[in-house]
Amino acid sequence: MPKNEVRNYSKDGSGRYHFNSAATPVYAPNSVGGPAADPAQYGAHGGWENDGDLVYAAHSLHAEDDDFGQAGTLYREVFDDAERARFLETITGAVGGVVSGDIRERAIAYWTSVDETLGAKLRANLGTASASASEAALY
Repeated sequence: MPKNEVRNYSKDGSGRYHFNSAATPVYAPNSVGGPAADPAQYGAHGGWENDGDLVYAAHSLHAEDDDFGQAGTLYREVFDDAERARFLETITGAVGGVVSGDIRERAIAYWTSVDETLGAKLRANLGTASASASEAALY
């Protein structure tokens, strides 16, 4: 038995199998007496603090930011040989079930971006000829 009543807008908690009527509000704050924040409970924190101006601007990437760096480091520097072999086996099984040649080629290109050796081993395991230069440009 819960110690407190459910006070969220996740449709009355996990495992729910029935729904409220369309007239029941699912937003906050609301005008029909639903849950509301209680500032006294949390004290006066004074709001946000920052050491500079808050601006609306695009994020500038760090020199090492990319989509594949961490995955490549994990594969090359963290995994041992046995883990790399199991990982390749898992990927080979997943990509091996792909019927479309185009999608299979994209998957190989994806894993090649993580690590060139991994991509080459995946291609060899799948018995797939290397993509032509024009196809590779698409990936």
